Amino acid sequence: MKRPDVERELEGLKDFQRRTVEYVDERLWGDDPVRRFLVADEVGLGKTLVARGVIAKAIDRLWDDVERIDVVYICSNAQIARQNLARLRVGDETGQDFADRLTLLASRIDQLQGRKLNFVSFSPGTSFNVGESGGKSAERVLLYWMLRSQLPELSASYWLKFFQGGTSLRNFRNQVDWFDQSTIPESMSAALVSDLDSAGGQHGYASMLEELFACVEEFKYKRKGWAPDRHLRSWRYNLIGRMRQQLARAAVSALEPDIIILDEFQRFTSLLQDDTPGAELARALFDHGEARLLLLSATPFKMYTLPDDAEGEDHYSSFLETVDFLAGPDRVETVKDRLADLRRGLMAGDRPLAEKARNDVEAELRRVIVRTERLAATPDRDGMLREQPMPGLRLVEQDLHDYRFVSRVAKALGQPDMLEYWRSSPYVLELMDGYVVKKELERAGSASDEVRSAVKQASRLLSRDQVDAYEALDPGNAKMRALAADVLDSGAWRLAWIPPSLPYYELSGAYGEEALRHFTKRLVFSAWNVVPKAISTVLSFEAERRLQELAEQRGRRYSDTRQRGLLAFSRDQERLTGMPVLALLYPCAALAMVGDPLYVAQATSHKLPLGRATLEEHVRAQVVELLDELPRGPESGTVDDAWYWAAPVLFDQLRLDLAPDEAVELTYGGGQDDTDGDRRGSRSAFDEHLQRAAGVDAGQLGRRPDDLVDVLTSMAIGGLGVCALRALSRVTVGQETAGRVAVSLEDLRDIKVRDRASTIAWALRSPFNQPEVMALVRGADRETAYWQRVLGHCVDGGLGAVLDEYAHVLNESLGVAQKSDAEKSEAIAREMSEALGIRASVNKATDLSLRDGELVMEPFTLRHHFAVRFGRGVTEDQSLAREGSVRQAFNSPFWPFVLSSTSVGQEGLDFHPYSHAIVHWNLPSNPVDLEQREGRVHRYKGHAVRRNIARAYGRRSEVLTADDPWKAMFDLALADRDPDQTMIHPYWVFPDPKGHAIERYVPALPLSREAHAYRRLRRTVGAYRLVLGQPRQEDLLRYLGEDAQAMEDLLIDLSPRPPRSR
Repeated sequence: MKRPDVERELEGLKDFQRRTVEYVDERLWGDDPVRRFLVADEVGLGKTLVARGVIAKAIDRLWDDVERIDVVYICSNAQIARQNLARLRVGDETGQDFADRLTLLASRIDQLQGRKLNFVSFSPGTSFNVGESGGKSAERVLLYWMLRSQLPELSASYWLKFFQGGTSLRNFRNQVDWFDQSTIPESMSAALVSDLDSAGGQHGYASMLEELFACVEEFKYKRKGWAPDRHLRSWRYNLIGRMRQQLARAAVSALEPDIIILDEFQRFTSLLQDDTPGAELARALFDHGEARLLLLSATPFKMYTLPDDAEGEDHYSSFLETVDFLAGPDRVETVKDRLADLRRGLMAGDRPLAEKARNDVEAELRRVIVRTERLAATPDRDGMLREQPMPGLRLVEQDLHDYRFVSRVAKALGQPDMLEYWRSSPYVLELMDGYVVKKELERAGSASDEVRSAVKQASRLLSRDQVDAYEALDPGNAKMRALAADVLDSGAWRLAWIPPSLPYYELSGAYGEEALRHFTKRLVFSAWNVVPKAISTVLSFEAERRLQELAEQRGRRYSDTRQRGLLAFSRDQERLTGMPVLALLYPCAALAMVGDPLYVAQATSHKLPLGRATLEEHVRAQVVELLDELPRGPESGTVDDAWYWAAPVLFDQLRLDLAPDEAVELTYGGGQDDTDGDRRGSRSAFDEHLQRAAGVDAGQLGRRPDDLVDVLTSMAIGGLGVCALRALSRVTVGQETAGRVAVSLEDLRDIKVRDRASTIAWALRSPFNQPEVMALVRGADRETAYWQRVLGHCVDGGLGAVLDEYAHVLNESLGVAQKSDAEKSEAIAREMSEALGIRASVNKATDLSLRDGELVMEPFTLRHHFAVRFGRGVTEDQSLAREGSVRQAFNSPFWPFVLSSTSVGQEGLDFHPYSHAIVHWNLPSNPVDLEQREGRVHRYKGHAVRRNIARAYGRRSEVLTADDPWKAMFDLALADRDPDQTMIHPYWVFPDPKGHAIERYVPALPLSREAHAYRRLRRTVGAYRLVLGQPRQEDLLRYLGEDAQAMEDLLIDLSPRPPRSR
């Protein structure tokens, strides 16, 4: 393969990232090298890109000296791994293997040996902590073939019974038959058998191999349907588990890693200290040969602990263990001594002592740790953070009655007090899943007189009948009342997407309202699993109920069959009913050109945003010119609606010189059936629509509709396919040239881009075919054709600018900015399609009632769409896929607008593209976790940053002549930054006192324990860095009091720079 161009690989890094890469490279391979190094950059600053840069430099160093270069990426979270793998890849021909466990690499070693550069990834939990279990069936199949290649006895069928584990014999036999034995190196199989023969056995057997044969003997001559007893089953799994450990060791030996990346390192620190077989295996990998170990984590150790920290983790010991692992015991003692000097200096007010000790600590730690912080990028160290009030936060009398109700029930069932649940969630008993009190209620509630009495006297329950009748749902809780007021009462439910940060023209309807123009999605973190479900239930139901009112759908019930999508392709006798819908989806290059607001602004010498009338007047004139090139058609007779869809196709045939079938034969849905399983709208029906469009003959069209010019003008500005085509063209074609139009007709004719634009347009049908959005778009209007209402909504809401911004975000977040136009458009179209494809999920609630004096608990379902939950603590594959699709949708401008989650396991995941508002439903225990949460939405080119950039540069003329207006604005901001600033400005931090910021919401009632806890968090959030590495941090901060702020110049700074004088 071709040697990767290291400079090309590094050119996309920002200056502070490049500085970190150079520093780490020098520490790992320079004159005084270390084997282990930690990049602890603050959350959201691009540690993955730094790692990629370090990998690129390492490959360049090793290329001429090493026959095969193996890069190992270890990440405990499958979603984070998938998110980061594309960003980490170096070179165009890198071999890339992802396995969720180390044992399975044995079947891929042969492939690695045939490549110069390999990228291998797996997760530590299932790779190092193999345990004494049967593992996955794929592992047992691999073991079977490795042993069989060396031991002829394994051809007997009872060996299959031994290895089948929990899989049916038939399925396991099929997996064995399908396995490609040639992928296993003979040497590894021989080594495994040798290791089993030399390893000691259990139960009195001399070797593990002897024990294996003895155990398998118990599986001989058994009748069909026989199953091993408990003792034999345990023996078998214990043996297989020990063989899997041997296999993992063999994989480590064969892997020959050169550089190992441990991502989110804090999740598996136990592997670095324990004496378990898993820890030994991990250390064998880390210490292999001359391998270098690069650790990534914003929180590599417990950075701050309170005396009453419920998690029981001690900052001081955690810090020292990390330093010990990185630098060794001698240097950790030096760090301890200097930190003690620093503490003495701080407490005695001895600045010279404190400064010298701080400098010594920094010098020692910088040998193995580097950390860049975003907060230092603003003079007041607030990092663009703004606290926001929640005026809707209030407790009402009925809330107290609810507390009395749930407390009576819990007490009657012998369960603890419900105060924390009650203050966190409304309808807590109805919405709980898996909690002990709910299980007890289901088991014994009907037998309790007190429970029945409490239900009878309850005045506010979540009733299925109330839901079914679309009756207004009380938020039921002070926090929920605040969130509902903030999100629903603001009118956000009247938006189908987040308004664009850079509107190209004056928006209308809800999108033009001042409050909604500045709306951003809400990310809510809670400590309790019931809360995300409660938020999703209450907000989604209320949004849907209000939309039903808007649409004046009286008499409709919640349980009624969901309405089918109106943007459908079907046949009514001989008439194809979806031809206007095809026009809506068709990526017409001619209309994309004349309807480009940037082109219009340049042509008319206007700045953005254009007046709506100015835009429509100019586009209308261009549409008239296009129509003048077509046959006029008869002046009398029946109006021919075919003009709506025929004109765009004919425009492209003329302007792009395309044959009729070339203009319309695009991928669209890629062979998918139409939505909602409606067989009247199958793919075959859609194909008939395409054939009809391909066969259009301008000479056979009837009289033009009176509103044809108006409709085509709207299509040029807001058509789904037209907007998708412009958005892709902004990021995939052309080079910026001063004075040119933003996107040329030649740019728009690229067949690959047009094809992917049709895919996006098809996906855009999905939200418009959802009943909630249909109600929003139609309102009470039953006269206007729905496709025209959609078109009007797209123009009102500036869909073109929305998709332009979205494409710019994805171009970089997907790691395709340097790829070919075809790869870019494919990746962006796929991501948009997956985000738009999310459907409403359903979750169960319980209707509590009395019937003939008996307690009745009946389940019913509620839809989640406007607000959804994330991270339910489930690890099955389907759940992970669901969480991944939810994150994709939340990271798009479309619904959902509220995402709620427990904060467990969210480290490393991005939620910033369309959210800069964090709601701390329950406060974390320490300031570091507070920053970690807020770091989810404060990342590269986040929503708040883009809005401030657009506010500052959106009216500049350079934006109008750029291929990508967003790149142009960021380039302008970069050129204007202060020379002393790093490139954290303007990409991560771009403050504007009158603009947007990271919004922090804390719905804590006055005088509550939470309000007190928040005051303590606020006091420590800025100062905890002063006591980094210190024992009893809270005591030290309390002692320093107000002086802590004055001593900020004594903070330990681990940024990549030369050491201070000592």
